[in-house]
Amino acid sequence: MRIGTYGIALVLAAGTAVAGCSVSVQGIASPEPAAAAAAPASGSAPSGDVFADKQHRFALAPPPGWTVDTSGAQGTAVVFMQPQPAGSAALRFGANINVLVVQSPADLPSTIAGARHELRGLSGYTPTADEAVTLHDGTPAHILGGTFVDSASGLSLRNVQLFTVHGGTAIVATGTSPADAWGSYQTVFDTSLRSLTVAK
Repeated sequence: MRIGTYGIALVLAAGTAVAGCSVSVQGIASPEPAAAAAAPASGSAPSGDVFADKQHRFALAPPPGWTVDTSGAQGTAVVFMQPQPAGSAALRFGANINVLVVQSPADLPSTIAGARHELRGLSGYTPTADEAVTLHDGTPAHILGGTFVDSASGLSLRNVQLFTVHGGTAIVATGTSPADAWGSYQTVFDTSLRSLTVAK
């Protein structure tokens, strides 16, 4: 089952600077760590602009102020990156949200079972989240999260992935940051990922 592999591989690749079509999402800058703690409760719809996929497959509200890359780098439908100051050490791996859309004959339970299996193959993987959720538009979805070590860079990373399957298409939205910065992004990722809506 390849959906899990696609989701994880993109997490690692999309964290570095991504070239291509980048535009700024209008709104206030992404929150500082203290502001993130005061952000809306988990699952609430974020304020600001909503990104609508040009192929009308999904829509998602990214964190305000993050850049948007629709170049298709690493097979993504879109990558949202937090802007980083020039010379920042965070450029080694910038916090990001990426969305992958792939054709999939599997249903949601089978997709999640396959993803769980493949996640266990990541270096130092420790699960942190595994729950069924329902999106705002009523679509069944599932959240998986964990910490792991990127074998290429040695960085300790943490992510959260939201999976949904609809009409033979799997959509995986993933938020990833360095593990030691997770507290700054957890609410931001949760709010954005749960804003996902899919074409009916």
